[in-house]
Amino acid sequence: MSITELTARVQSAGKNRDHAQRVQLLKKAHVLDSKGDFDQRFFQHDKKYSNTIK
Repeated sequence: MSITELTARVQSAGKNRDHAQRVQLLKKAHVLDSKGDFDQRFFQHDKKYSNTIK
């Protein structure tokens, strides 16, 4: 599979996801923790910005 084919496949898969599926994907990838906050192992807490995805 070429990079062009792979990119098209990923883009088309992303179009079919709803919000809940996107959040689950981010949790599975450890971008978000179980509470929906950014994982502190990878993101620093900044009081200026909210760190919760709703």
